[in-house]
Amino acid sequence: RHFLGVEDVKRYLDAMAPEVLSGDPISLEQLLAIDFAHRPRAIFSTAMQLTPALRAELQGRFDCPVLDFYSLNEAGPIAVADPDGQGHRLLQSRLIVEIVDAAGRPVPDGEVGEVTLTGGFNDWLPLLRYRTGDHASLVRREGEWLLLGLEGRQPVRFRRSDGRWINNIDVTHALRDWPLAQ
Repeated sequence: RHFLGVEDVKRYLDAMAPEVLSGDPISLEQLLAIDFAHRPRAIFSTAMQLTPALRAELQGRFDCPVLDFYSLNEAGPIAVADPDGQGHRLLQSRLIVEIVDAAGRPVPDGEVGEVTLTGGFNDWLPLLRYRTGDHASLVRREGEWLLLGLEGRQPVRFRRSDGRWINNIDVTHALRDWPLAQ
């Protein structure tokens, strides 16, 4: 197995011409260095916090909206960054989001604590006060609930033997064909 080179990615993106590109900020940042001709209609950033600077750079390079989703494998999309950059709007009506302190007690609206989830749209994985490890405050603005100051867990990356960084999802993909239990 080998990892794709820049020319492989360039040819693939130009040939497939996807309307939407999706990835985490680490993988999306790599796209900035690839000179492909295709322009997506939108970019979805997931899995990790997208900085305002990277969001602006992606929007400038690809001339399309860049949506910053707060999501988890366990819960799917939870919130999307508000266009004004002042928080993340909650998306799921069947997902209860609460903010708790270190002991698991709910904190008052506007106070920072750990994002905790109950419910969701996956009937086969019912979440019950699932503590995410992410932190934010929860406020109601103009009839909508927003997560403010969202701070996700630190990303997991690995350093390759040549000194470059590799994203943890790339390791997962490289190992997917091996008969590993975990």
